[in-house]
Amino acid sequence: MKRFIIHTSQLLVLLGISFFAVFSMADGTTDAFYEKLSSPKQSSLIVGSSRVSQGVHPNIIDSILGTKGLYNYGFTITSSPYGKAYYNSISGKLDGKSKNGNFIIAVTPWSLSEYKYNHKKDGKYLEEGDFISKTSFVNMNPNIEYLLESFNSKNEAIIRNKKRKGLYQTFFVHENGWLEVTIESDMISNSLRTKNKIETYKKKVIKYKGFSEYRFGYLKKTIELFKEHGQVYLVRIPVVDAMLEIENELVPNFDDIMNDTSKEYGIPYINMMPFNDQYNYTDGNHLTVSSGKKFSLDLAIQINKLKK
Repeated sequence: MKRFIIHTSQLLVLLGISFFAVFSMADGTTDAFYEKLSSPKQSSLIVGSSRVSQGVHPNIIDSILGTKGLYNYGFTITSSPYGKAYYNSISGKLDGKSKNGNFIIAVTPWSLSEYKYNHKKDGKYLEEGDFISKTSFVNMNPNIEYLLESFNSKNEAIIRNKKRKGLYQTFFVHENGWLEVTIESDMISNSLRTKNKIETYKKKVIKYKGFSEYRFGYLKKTIELFKEHGQVYLVRIPVVDAMLEIENELVPNFDDIMNDTSKEYGIPYINMMPFNDQYNYTDGNHLTVSSGKKFSLDLAIQINKLKK
């Protein structure tokens, strides 16, 4: 019996070491979120949905502003609309010692609206059951909590995904939080993706009841949090005209609300939507990598002018 216990203990130790070794290999190739949740606390943040995650390059903005350390902490429309879950995650990622940081808050009608039906489960918003809420430790590396509770693939995928970097429709999160998506760029695929995305959002808008005071309240809390640590900028990232029409249906006076908010808090609202024809999109909703670089440069120039 004693020998059995010893062998069993040794086996468990070996398994534990093996799991930890695999978990330690997790990085920006693992999925679209892990790297963001295993990096250190940050003094300057970019927050929002997948538009900001894919479309805003922190290194470009830092290079124009003469700063360093800007970090992209954007996720997706479903996991990071403004609310309690995302606010708590942002608070955990922010370095409380930051005093002269730069903070970009990307806003869309989707991230400030809510569903008509089934938008809550057990009295909680849907994202409160997602990884953004489940992951309490957002600066731990390896982030065993995330890998055990929220990583949907098998553990072996951590190793397998390392070989997929750069292949069609793969994700890679850089050390500054920017999500690089490798995707076909031919016009036929682009046109089809855009058509499908627009149709999806036409169906999606019907399920929304419009502007949410709950989400708007947490946007304001996020602004207040960031203002304690530096300069804050509200930013609207451009999309194609067809997507803009849907968003105008969802929240017709969105820009008016954002302009009023910028005045209330004394922060700029940089609306880049009027320049949407200057950029290219993978699906009408997300900027291509090259256009993301151009957009980041244009945005940084706008910010730099405001700073001066």
